[in-house]
Formats: sequence, C-alpha cells, structure tokens
Amino acid sequence: MLKKFIFLIFLTYTTTSIAQFGIHIGGGANFSDFSFDKIQLPEINKATNYFISVRPEIGLSEGLSVGIDLQFSRKGYDYATPDKSDISGYRFQYLDLIPQAQFRFIKQVAIYGGLGIAIRTSEKYNISEVWKEATAKLSKSTDFTYVAGLRLFPISRFSIQTQFAGSLGSFLDVEFTDVQGNPIPNVKTHLNNIQIGIAYQLY
Repeated sequence: MLKKFIFLIFLTYTTTSIAQFGIHIGGGANFSDFSFDKIQLPEINKATNYFISVRPEIGLSEGLSVGIDLQFSRKGYDYATPDKSDISGYRFQYLDLIPQAQFRFIKQVAIYGGLGIAIRTSEKYNISEVWKEATAKLSKSTDFTYVAGLRLFPISRFSIQTQFAGSLGSFLDVEFTDVQGNPIPNVKTHLNNIQIGIAYQLY
C-alpha cells in the first residue's frame, strides 16, 4: 500500500512537472540604436536587424515561470551622412544567454525581465556598399545585458512580444582621445534594441 502511495505521489509530481515545462521558438525584428556621451561621433541612424530564439521554460505557479532565452541576433547601426569612401555602418552578431522570469497576471498578458550575457560571434563594417569582417574589433567580445518586455498570448501556443534589450556596461572596447591625443575618461557607449517578434510553443 505504501509503495502504491509513493508511486502515486511520484507520478503526480512527474506529470505536473512535464505539464509545466515548455519550449518556445521564435524570431522577429531587432531595431538597434547606438548612444554615447562625452565624445563627438557622426550622427547615428537606427538600423533594422533580426533575431531568432529558443526559450525553455518551467512554470513555478499558475502565473509565474522562469526560463532561459537562447538568442542569436544581429545588431548594429548606420551613420546618417556616410562618405562613400569611408565606413557607413556596423553590424554585430551575438549569441545571447538570458535567464528571465515571467509573470502572467492574466491569461493573455505577461510581463518579463532578466539579466544575461552576450557573446559576440561576428563584427562587420560597411564600406563602399560591401560588408567586411573587422580585423580589429571595436566591440567587447562579451557583455552583460538586460531584457524587459511585454508578451501577449492571442491564441493557443502563439505569443507576440515587445522587449527592450541592451548592454549594461560600455559597449565599445576602445580608448577615446581628444584632439590633443589625451584620453577621455569614463566614456559610456550603449547599444540599445527594441525587439518585436512572435513565438510558438512546441510543447
């Protein structure tokens, strides 16, 4: 009798755990912007890029869940008035690992956020309408990132999300100097993104 009772508890726990586990796949548009202070740079234009993601997720309660967003994304920016003989824009590809928590306060709407790490896989620049891989990299090879967003669930298994994402530290790994060649201290550079996409829950 005791064995049957223990087995029943184990079966109930296992079934509940499986029911609360899900995997979501998705993608969408990534609108990137570059911000900076204490330095003079050419005027920056926002650029439209993309992202694709896989998000394993575990439900902790009826409204609360945690997961990790494994995202491959392209980010970057363009210069507003480029010289055809000079660099006119940059593109960066990243693998983002972002643990996050989600609170679903009604069935169709949830808010979420998290902190993670971004690993740069590529850095390219555009010169004379040709994209080339940069030999001397401007961006950091890894960076801490954040994400905060709103997720809608219009129909079963499908979701629509809008999120803000960006670097927590200074994005560029370069030393800036003034016209006399003196270092400019505490320059902050940030690559900010607004991501809009859809996702599908596999199970």
